[in-house]
Amino acid sequence: MSAINGIEIYINQTPDSILDFDVNKHHYDIEVPRDCFALRIHMDYDPAYYIRITTDHDAGRYLSEELDPGMGDYIAGQEVPYYDYYDGYLLRLDKRRSCLRSDLHVHIWISAGSYELGNELYEIDLVRKADAATVELFSMESYEDAEFNVRLPYALYVPTDYDPAKKYPIVVGFHGTGEMIEPVEAMLEKMEMGTAWARDSEKGHNQCIVLIPQCIQHYNEEDNWVSLVQFIKGHSNSPFWPLPQLKAVWNLLEKLKSQYSIDEKRMYLTGMSSGGFAVYVLAMDHPGAFAGLVPISAAANPERIHELKGIPIWAFHSDDDPLIVPEWSINPTLKNFDNAGVKYNITRYPKGQVFWQSGHFAWEVCYHNSEMRDWLFKQHL
Repeated sequence: MSAINGIEIYINQTPDSILDFDVNKHHYDIEVPRDCFALRIHMDYDPAYYIRITTDHDAGRYLSEELDPGMGDYIAGQEVPYYDYYDGYLLRLDKRRSCLRSDLHVHIWISAGSYELGNELYEIDLVRKADAATVELFSMESYEDAEFNVRLPYALYVPTDYDPAKKYPIVVGFHGTGEMIEPVEAMLEKMEMGTAWARDSEKGHNQCIVLIPQCIQHYNEEDNWVSLVQFIKGHSNSPFWPLPQLKAVWNLLEKLKSQYSIDEKRMYLTGMSSGGFAVYVLAMDHPGAFAGLVPISAAANPERIHELKGIPIWAFHSDDDPLIVPEWSINPTLKNFDNAGVKYNITRYPKGQVFWQSGHFAWEVCYHNSEMRDWLFKQHL
């Protein structure tokens, strides 16, 4: 009998193991998506053996060289930690920008050792391919809004074969609170919120224009698209008030409509976390303007739910989201949708399926959903 009888490896993007294990095969090559930042490893092994997983690559932090053991970080050669909550080992993949701009290669050793029974070793070569070519399709711009006295950096994708005689749908993507302090291009390097649409478009599938605005702090540290941070800190009685940066996005969109041939019957909004709140609020503030919404890990203002009636919505949420907890966010939002007659699709990820950095990061699954992307482009006013 082998020391290790089964190895399963999971990423956020799939509920199935990405490794087809054969007890007689001791070396594997696997590839993961560019926005994969962790592996969850489950094993079936003889308890007489001690299991040790190590890697030749540090679990680097994004924007920082510091490691946090509480987040499962480790230095190359150290053991990958076991997590009781996920009933497995979490192998953290480097998230520093220097490792997002080029392919990441990681060698993983899984060893089983017993003083009496000997040792057994399995090795995995992992590659996470970057997609610099798609990121480079975006131009990095800046918009100064005179009405609200704010500056909006933004990334803009226009098809390389853009024809002003054609009408193009536009997808507007709103980042979350964590992206406020990063360079605007970082939102394209570490997530698929903008690049998924551009990649399809360049292939001639669902051709569109993509706008990714950035909310940077202008007034104070509680700046955001909406008053969510103010609400969490007890400085607002609602998380749903639009702040100047969100209002300025509408003005930016109007400016782009004057510069490009945008199909005003096919303007779409998507966003994650506080950006998902922004999706609902902007659609409510401009009734009849948007043809479809894809909010992720978010909630909608119950007092204005009726203003979403007639707008197709596909919402995404994790059942174990620890930040935008379903009990006060998606659960009452869906109930209010039902009461108001709002039509919607809902995808709920079960506990543990989105595991890095937590269930809150549902967008690391959502934007890989080609069915969702095709659905959105079928919506029109």
